[in-house]
Amino acid sequence: MGGWSSSAVLELYRALLRAGRHLQYTDRNFYRRAVAREFRRCKTLKTPEEKEEALKRGQFFLSSRLGGLM
Repeated sequence: MGGWSSSAVLELYRALLRAGRHLQYTDRNFYRRAVAREFRRCKTLKTPEEKEEALKRGQFFLSSRLGGLM
């Protein structure tokens, strides 16, 4: 995913939800609610730098195997 765009955000959201299907050590419903809550919180970000940083954090979380949850 390149820079911030609505399609990049949607792609990350879907990837996080897809990855959550394989969770073994935590409640899947809790995980889905936490992902949705974080995306709603980030929806209010204003500057492109803030949006880019939030997208990078999400990508890192996904690439690090969901922060060690898997």
